Amino acid sequence: MRKTIAVLLTVVVSMLTVSVFSQQIKIAVIDPQVIIEKSKEGQRIKGLLQSFFDLKQSELKAKESDLKMLDEKIKDPKIAEDKKDDLRSEFQQKYYEAQALAKSAQDDMDARSAKMKDEFGAKLDAVIKKYAAAKGYSLIIEKNLCLFAADALDVTQDIIIEMDKAYPGK
Repeated sequence: MRKTIAVLLTVVVSMLTVSVFSQQIKIAVIDPQVIIEKSKEGQRIKGLLQSFFDLKQSELKAKESDLKMLDEKIKDPKIAEDKKDDLRSEFQQKYYEAQALAKSAQDDMDARSAKMKDEFGAKLDAVIKKYAAAKGYSLIIEKNLCLFAADALDVTQDIIIEMDKAYPGK
């Protein structure tokens, strides 16, 4: 897949070069992962997702703790068998509740992550377009889609600066 994209990108760049041979074409590359990791907006989003994850993790740990306590009671030889049957039923119910909570938490995390990724992508796209227009770039592509890109073509740090100006991460 990456090879196909790289070949297509090479063809497009070649066609642009041929069709506008007399014009100067400015090309740059960016590393979106670095932008996510180092921009204030990316850090804000990661913080929100981590907070949500931590909250759900603590809820799951509380359920797990309840299950361990019930399991210990079930194993206690001092408790009568009829009482243990009630505890086993309670354990089974809480076990299913914990599984449902884990599934729900994972689904919520996936949904939040996808939504925030889309929002970040839209913000990044807007910043890149504005930057490209201001600096006269004809083409800005992801660094990992290139077979080779000279370090001088990398404008990732410039985009991080522009992202931080546009979205200070508050």
